[in-house]
Amino acid sequence: MRSKILYFLLIQIMALGTIYGQELHYSYYHFTPLNVNPANAGAFSGSYRISGIFSDKQAAFTSRPFTTLTLSADAPIIRGIRKQDWVGLGVEMDVIGNSGLFVGKENDPTPGEVSTGSTQKWAFMKIGAAYHLSLDKKQTNIITLGAQFINGSRDFKKLSEQDARVRQQTGFPDLDILNFNNGTQSGGNNTGNIDPFALPFNKYKDLSVGFLYNARRKNSDLRLGFAMEGLLNAGVGFRSKNTNKDSIETKYFGLNVHGSYDMAINKRTNIEPAFYYYSLGPAWALNVNTHAWYKVNPEKDFRGGVGLGLRNLRAAMIYIGAEFKDIRVGLAYDLTLSSATIADRSVGGFELAARYLGKIYKKPKPKPVIFCPRL
Repeated sequence: MRSKILYFLLIQIMALGTIYGQELHYSYYHFTPLNVNPANAGAFSGSYRISGIFSDKQAAFTSRPFTTLTLSADAPIIRGIRKQDWVGLGVEMDVIGNSGLFVGKENDPTPGEVSTGSTQKWAFMKIGAAYHLSLDKKQTNIITLGAQFINGSRDFKKLSEQDARVRQQTGFPDLDILNFNNGTQSGGNNTGNIDPFALPFNKYKDLSVGFLYNARRKNSDLRLGFAMEGLLNAGVGFRSKNTNKDSIETKYFGLNVHGSYDMAINKRTNIEPAFYYYSLGPAWALNVNTHAWYKVNPEKDFRGGVGLGLRNLRAAMIYIGAEFKDIRVGLAYDLTLSSATIADRSVGGFELAARYLGKIYKKPKPKPVIFCPRL
């Protein structure tokens, strides 16, 4: 019991360091293992894992909120060099739609109306692999190294006059937007030239690597890991055509550090304290959270869970989850604690998530039994 308490205190102390920063990732990151660390590919007990999460942010103060969707699948595909080792493979798709705040035209009869377009949209495809090296034959202590290649693209061709770009002096559409969408430059005699902003965006390519340590025991599961991204100087600017490591349009170096300790208090109750630190250049954030799971019906393998979290002393998170056999669903609700409370009425957004853990078993082939007729 002492070791459980020490692990709990260790994780909470590591999580309560400096607390400033900015939100960059999901609040319910537990459902995005490949987004947190490429070493998580195949790091579970089962045949395959399918996860999905949808996020809706800032809906309280704009009719076009910031929405994101992530779908992922991973599996332990082959055995490693030794019998106790294995290789995991994972793929992920991210779709990120940016919000657009409406400034409004001076004589618009319907102020506050927002067009259906968006200022930009990102799409990512990620594929990675991880090698799980077991330090013992029983697979109780495992070290994992993983890598993930990221290929993405961005769409700028959905601008409109209501994307905070209308001419306030005249109330007419901004000609720069019209020329942008038509692929021409504005002003003077250069209208026939191709605007570099409207050219197809140079596809985003990046590489992330990660490390994971997993200590499994009969009544506990400790996980500690870190991951690094931005290793290929990916282009992220409007004019990202010829980027290099010194360009201001290349992606910042990113670092993820995470940990969790799932421990059984009794036959029905588990508690899982966790932390997730992530940084991207000068911006960073720290998510400290704790979940409690209770087996409502042990015979049917059904349990429910609740959790609380805190991010940078700027947002509080409420987690609600349920698990029935191999299916887990969750809802995260953010409460804003910063100065943005006045604008969003403390509603930072919500996230819906689901996970399915598939298991494929080989059918046993029993040997035929011949009974003696004299018996």
